[in-house]
Amino acid sequence: MRIVVIGDTGMSGSAIAAELIRRGHEVTGLSSGRSGAPAPEGVEHRDVDVFDDRALRSAIAGHDALVSAYSGGHGLEVDVYYRHAEGTRRMIKAVREAQVPYFLCIGGAASLLTKPGVQFLEDERWPRWFYGTQPPLHQRWLGDLIPAQIFHDSADRKEAGVVPRGGSDPILEEQVKDWVHVPLLEGCRVALDLFEGRTDFRWSFLSPPWMFRPGPGTGSYELGVDYMIFDEGIPAGIDLPDLVLAVCDETENQVLVHKHWTCAGRQAKYAEDL
Repeated sequence: MRIVVIGDTGMSGSAIAAELIRRGHEVTGLSSGRSGAPAPEGVEHRDVDVFDDRALRSAIAGHDALVSAYSGGHGLEVDVYYRHAEGTRRMIKAVREAQVPYFLCIGGAASLLTKPGVQFLEDERWPRWFYGTQPPLHQRWLGDLIPAQIFHDSADRKEAGVVPRGGSDPILEEQVKDWVHVPLLEGCRVALDLFEGRTDFRWSFLSPPWMFRPGPGTGSYELGVDYMIFDEGIPAGIDLPDLVLAVCDETENQVLVHKHWTCAGRQAKYAEDL
């Protein structure tokens, strides 16, 4: 297959592109070039911004599938929301105009349902409990990504046994209680709205679990549709290599067309993080 990966120099996109190359596919990687990171070996990389309509349409034409690991950014600026939502709209437009047969879009956990009719960001436990129950490894990754020392401090408390395994850190809950609006999460949620109900092109929308992070992986994964997967009472997690397997399998097999889906590592247990 000839496959486009948008965001091929980022954490997820580079790993996806590398696995597709390993599986024998021809991969074209697109990114704006702002990260400065190199594309994986074997990828035909092009510096293309998703906001450049003509360049994007030209770059994806003639491919069998497009996988988007695009992100509007990880900051707390409102512009992140705009870049993600509008960037997704432009990718859909380009896919339809270039007649790319399949579009797999990677969004975020925000659009997953935690119970019937209730999305993640509408759950009464957001944001306090969802941040408070994060295991130490995920907290340290998030603390580096944002960056925010409060997550490293909470990881220290959990690793020291101050917070019971699987429990929520009350100190962190208090510190994040006002983190109701996170632009990237809200942008990912509205991105799903641009897909749902549409049958004029072939798509699937992946919402990684709340506990998505780098890690060694387990070599397997489980799938879910629309609903967040829970693991021993807390949101399930997945390491990057397992998410890559799920994305590449779906790109090849295309069994989740017109579905909003998620995945989790089969052995993602809180206790294993301690």
